[in-house]
Amino acid sequence: MSPFFEDPALYRSVLENLPIGIYVLDREHRIRFWNRGAEQITGFLAHEVMGQVCREPFPHCDPQGRVLSGDHCAVTRTFRDGRALQNHVFTLHKQGHRLGVQMCTFPLLDDKDLIVGVVVAFEEPAVNSARESSGGLMYGCLDPQTGVPTQRLTRAVLTESLAGLEQTQGGLGLLRVRVLGLKEFSAKYGVDSVVAVLHTTAQTLRHNLDSENFLGRWGENEFLAVLQSGSPIRVAAAAESIGRLLRQSEVTWWGDRFPIQTEVESAVARPGDNLEALLSLMKPSHAPETAKAAAGGAPHSPPAQG
Repeated sequence: MSPFFEDPALYRSVLENLPIGIYVLDREHRIRFWNRGAEQITGFLAHEVMGQVCREPFPHCDPQGRVLSGDHCAVTRTFRDGRALQNHVFTLHKQGHRLGVQMCTFPLLDDKDLIVGVVVAFEEPAVNSARESSGGLMYGCLDPQTGVPTQRLTRAVLTESLAGLEQTQGGLGLLRVRVLGLKEFSAKYGVDSVVAVLHTTAQTLRHNLDSENFLGRWGENEFLAVLQSGSPIRVAAAAESIGRLLRQSEVTWWGDRFPIQTEVESAVARPGDNLEALLSLMKPSHAPETAKAAAGGAPHSPPAQG
């Protein structure tokens, strides 16, 4: 065999340049290796995370917004049981938004078959990558603060989608997301801080809505998502899931991290529904991160959570 293939530097170079995220943890869950793929996906550079306990810079959570720890953490279970595991988690990007990734953990064994570490491989689902690559298709129609379609384009898409219901006789889901406390945040930290909050909110929404759905700017502190589903249960569930992920998002400003406060409202549009009347039914709820739903023009509460 050629000496070239016996050089450990070759295999380290391969790991460094794989188009997926790879990192290695020791027995204390401290990061000992962090490749370029991990940098690109999370925004964290290697020198920012090396030596840190993995849950500190980017805690993972599940679709319900619960931070994964103990038996719910794949890394902990792989250390304990020595089994490779695969799951879908939501990691925290350096900019503060939540990002869904497919993650695999598998044990790192020494020459005595003892577990000395865990290797974590992760990547974004293909739908997220496709959404990123298609951003240029709407160049000039994107809001410069948030990177999502402007309010004018959003209104046009929604109007066209409602008109299309007359032909399909189907339904259409709507999510209206309001970011709360922006005036107070701006007064305390400056106008630029508000842009950071809005951008982080938009990124969490973009990365966690299915690719066939539409997300756009709706107002000074609002976003509107058009969902290709007329099921009240699915739309209410989407509102709940998005609300939880937004609660687990945060904005970093001058070295401090601030949680993002939002309220999420949902509605289901039916053929013949008027745009303004439909939106007027989506009244603000009294508590942040809660969802209200309207099916066929009649508001009702989402299903109780267990």
